[in-house]
Amino acid sequence: MRRRGWLGLLLAMAVTAGTTTGCVTISPIAATGDFPVAAGVRLDNSPTFQRMAQRDQGRGRIVIGVKNDQPGLGYYDESTKTYTGFDVEIAQLVAARLGFGRARIQFVPITSANRENALQNGSVDLVVASYSYSPDRAQNVSFAGPYFQTDEGLLVRSDESGVTGVTSFTAGDTVCSTSGSTSFTPLASLTRAQPVSRGSFSECVAALKDHSVSGVYTDLAVLAGYALQDPAHLRLIAVPQAGDTQLYGIGLPYGDDLLRRKIDDILVAAEKDGTWQAIFNATLAPSGIEAITPRDGVWMTRS
Repeated sequence: MRRRGWLGLLLAMAVTAGTTTGCVTISPIAATGDFPVAAGVRLDNSPTFQRMAQRDQGRGRIVIGVKNDQPGLGYYDESTKTYTGFDVEIAQLVAARLGFGRARIQFVPITSANRENALQNGSVDLVVASYSYSPDRAQNVSFAGPYFQTDEGLLVRSDESGVTGVTSFTAGDTVCSTSGSTSFTPLASLTRAQPVSRGSFSECVAALKDHSVSGVYTDLAVLAGYALQDPAHLRLIAVPQAGDTQLYGIGLPYGDDLLRRKIDDILVAAEKDGTWQAIFNATLAPSGIEAITPRDGVWMTRS
């Protein structure tokens, strides 16, 4: 029988937060970001880990690129001065398991277009930012994971009841995505509408609300939070037949295989002990997004 993906065991057991099913127990800690911090972690042959460990006169600090405008995934709340979301919690989990508590995590807002550059120039150590694997990206950065799978989606105005997918648009319509996302390139082949780009998906959503564009197209998981925030004006449509399934990975500097394997181990453990599901339940689940098992071996040979 074909082996399930990392989340297969967890999802097959239908675990929910705060419960125990079989041998999987979910701790409330997993939904708060207050994860136990590992002690004595050493990755002597990982240049990225050594850079983290040596910051701040040897006290250590990990710098992680996250989105700051994607509700449910990576969002910065100006009123509380905190980052929240599924990706943020996954980032905090990985940091804790690498030995960095919350006080030793520096989140840096990052756009889709500058993720590779930020990893290559060392301004961030990791990227956890709805970062879909692609063969082109894998030429420049390494990926740990995947830790999440999502189909594509379309966000439209609630009063546009006639829109059922990207094929509903005509040549006079415009559909927004970001030029740095994997969703933008295939958009022209999926719809008669004119593709337009913005610097971020929050800018696309703002353009949709003011009738500057007809729709916003990207990962369902990215769009779901916007729809949840404003259901009176926004409607989310799942379009799994349009575009490719997106698999989110954690980006790290190219060739740091020791660190990649360590992060893979952290993610596998989080699936098995229920931490992943608790994070999902506290962040993405309220939007109605389904917890989908990533496929096995989709982008790299493990070593």
